[in-house]
Amino acid sequence: MTLYYLCVALHLLALSLWLGHMFVWSLVVGPAMKRIEPPATADLLREASLFRGGLGWPALAVLVPTGTYLLQHRGISLELLLSGAAFQGPQGLALAIKLLAITGMIGYQALIGHRRAPLAIYFDMLLALIVIGASVVLVRGWV
Repeated sequence: MTLYYLCVALHLLALSLWLGHMFVWSLVVGPAMKRIEPPATADLLREASLFRGGLGWPALAVLVPTGTYLLQHRGISLELLLSGAAFQGPQGLALAIKLLAITGMIGYQALIGHRRAPLAIYFDMLLALIVIGASVVLVRGWV
């Protein structure tokens, strides 16, 4: 059981870093950077903050293996996912919604990433909220 709790802790930490960075940057830091004069200074600060590429990919490097382990702990194997049997019933619907939202977030990260996309980031944040909601449903149930 210790490995399970370690995976839960790492999964939540990586999720917090990824989503926290996204929300803080998009809702607080990004708009504040638009007010910095001259604009070249804001661009320089933005470039410096993305020097290592942000937190998305490192967070995913932790989220994927820990999430896979947590699914296996719940009895959901790769074979069940690929056959579609894992998506039966209400918990399966929550899992399907979560995995689709995660796929959308990974697609956003790969295609748009750190480029300027004022409207697309809100779609990504909506997907993040859907992932959180579906995760709660998976752990606690629909009621």
